[in-house]
Amino acid sequence: MMMIFLSACDQSYTEGRVTAAPTVEPAAVASTFETPNDLKETAPANPSPTEGPVVGTVTVVPGTGSPDPQLGGGEAIPLTGPTDTQIVMPAAEEKVVRFTEIAPDTVGGATLKPSPALDYDLGNLVASTAGQYGIYETATPSDDEVFITPIRGQIRYPQPLKSAATAERFPIIIFLHGNHWNTDPSYRGYDYIAQDLAAHGYVVASIDANGINSGSAIDGDESSQSRAQLILGTLDRLRQVDASGQVNSDNEPGPLDVLKDKLDFDRIGIMGHSRGGQGVSYAIKFNQTRLGVTEDDLRASLKANPYFFEEDYPDLLEAVKPAIESFPGTSRSPAVAAAPASIDDDKFAEAAKEYNLFYAAGRETVKPYDFKGAFMLAPTDTDGNFGINNVPLAVLLPGCDGDLANLNGAIAYDHNRFGPISDMAPHYQIMVKGANHNYYNTVWVEDDFDRNAPLYCDAARQDSIRLSEDNQRRSGNFLISSFMRYHVGGEQKFATYWNAAARLPNAACPSTDGPCDERVVLSVQKGADKRKLIQRFERSDSMARNEFGGSFSLSGFDEAAFCTMGLGSTGVSDCKPGRLEHFDYGDGIRPQGFLSIADHFELAWSKSHASIATDLKGLSAKSYDTLTFRIAVVRPTGQEVNVTLTDKSGKAATVAASAFTDALYNVPRKMEKGLPMIDDPRDAPFADRKMASLLNMVAIPLKAFGGIDMTGLKELKLSFPKESGKVAVTDIELQNFSREAPLSTVARK
Repeated sequence: MMMIFLSACDQSYTEGRVTAAPTVEPAAVASTFETPNDLKETAPANPSPTEGPVVGTVTVVPGTGSPDPQLGGGEAIPLTGPTDTQIVMPAAEEKVVRFTEIAPDTVGGATLKPSPALDYDLGNLVASTAGQYGIYETATPSDDEVFITPIRGQIRYPQPLKSAATAERFPIIIFLHGNHWNTDPSYRGYDYIAQDLAAHGYVVASIDANGINSGSAIDGDESSQSRAQLILGTLDRLRQVDASGQVNSDNEPGPLDVLKDKLDFDRIGIMGHSRGGQGVSYAIKFNQTRLGVTEDDLRASLKANPYFFEEDYPDLLEAVKPAIESFPGTSRSPAVAAAPASIDDDKFAEAAKEYNLFYAAGRETVKPYDFKGAFMLAPTDTDGNFGINNVPLAVLLPGCDGDLANLNGAIAYDHNRFGPISDMAPHYQIMVKGANHNYYNTVWVEDDFDRNAPLYCDAARQDSIRLSEDNQRRSGNFLISSFMRYHVGGEQKFATYWNAAARLPNAACPSTDGPCDERVVLSVQKGADKRKLIQRFERSDSMARNEFGGSFSLSGFDEAAFCTMGLGSTGVSDCKPGRLEHFDYGDGIRPQGFLSIADHFELAWSKSHASIATDLKGLSAKSYDTLTFRIAVVRPTGQEVNVTLTDKSGKAATVAASAFTDALYNVPRKMEKGLPMIDDPRDAPFADRKMASLLNMVAIPLKAFGGIDMTGLKELKLSFPKESGKVAVTDIELQNFSREAPLSTVARK
């Protein structure tokens, strides 16, 4: 059942490098996606999935600029926006601060220009999914479901491409939208991000998935396996363009021919929105395990179920000769034996040419792609999204998501935050307070927030915390672009932000009026080589012992519960002695309630200074620079946490956690005027589970605990000074966020 844990990734992540990961044998595998042995060693060194140039139709989208001058056109769209600056915040003498700098914006500083937006149609992919059995059951090839879907979308690339300054290959970024209205060109909705990335040296393809959304390409498939095949099939086609170029139907070089020998398949990033986010999850897992589809597979599917292709590919149906039924013989006519359906070879060949069919490549013919980063934007989660290992992963959760009101992506993050010991890739959870589901896509213009829900997320209420369309896209552009440029492009100037030590740039703030870090709460989980787990609350003795045997004790709490993580796509699995009141999982209708499912401790108190303490048994923090834990404030709106470290000599230092995080107050407000010890009166109507609450990260630099001997830690204590409250706590650990690396020594591009 749990084949999804086979970690289908073909690579391991360590210190910015990608290396071969050990092969993991599955217990049960759906036949479409199997795990190979020594995949990279047996695949061709640099194969092309199909011989010859790609035949396709590529046109300039009106209003997006003229084609590249080398194609006979004029200038491309010039970029506008703030300059690419990096502001180093002045160091306060003898004081450790939360932020060491302001992150650079992603718009300014471009040395290239984006090409015009090009709509492409590169034929039709013949692929398969694991049929009705999905990925949880053992299946055979006969269970696989062959489908056909167009390879269409929009692409931008940096120009000029043929100057001495651009002799290198360019990283590839893939965008995949979700299940919106089938008539809307949803793939065009991320062009504001594509322009930004193209101007900084990235080739960006945004996939049109409406062929899958229509339901005619594949029956159902809520798990988004077909979307994974669409991502991989698009990359196959781009690899063919890189190897052999692109021609139009008249065999003349097409607009994408300039990308020949320009694409870097060792640096690929993928972003998926909504169901596209789940497609990203599957693309990572299936990257190594997919089987190819052949013409024989399509022929067999046509004979078995010809009308499946009738709506979109009627000429293929014409190639099917119907079956002949058997008739008993009579005195007037001889018996007629039964005959199966057959394929007219000439009609099949004509239809295949007309539809420009090509077949999904498998592990037998191509090596896996090198995914350097995956971004899941408000993703669905129908089966847990397990096994996203060895690829840096970011999951963005809009706090006012009216489409996926239970913030399904929180499940994906919780399930994948701790990979196997060989997984060195970081994982990020990003909660954007006041953002909805749709506005990240400029085509999805309706507000998905349900006005029948509590007023907390109502854009029309007085003192609304909602982000406008433009303001939501400002932060979205920064988060997606900086993630891709850091992890895919290796641009180290964004490292400080993704290590939780840089403020958001003003360009990412509402109306460019910063700072606005209270809007975006970042949680960082480093790979196995950069963390030391103290307490995760996943074991049956977690209420008494930490991860390395030290005692764990509670003081002053009225109630406490230990809750384990569920393996499905809804809620926690079990709480002992029982789930506390007000910790109910969301209702699926409104973005409210406690929505994280990670294994955790639930705590309730009615007198100030309740505390938890754990014996660190002389633990050395020499290899780490930050103490982190995740906390969800369930009641009321905000909480303070006083964090005390004591060393082996008995010396102690206490830090107020609110000085280093925005995770302790559920409403996007600055920590001033007594917050979070005193709730803002404006937030009182929503304090009782009327807003979404997640396990978000508190990160305190170890240097903030001045005078403590970090080579021998005796005890960690978390104390809650507010007179009453309810919180959930998990993932107490030491991590290395590279805070000590001087800014001047960090390579910047």
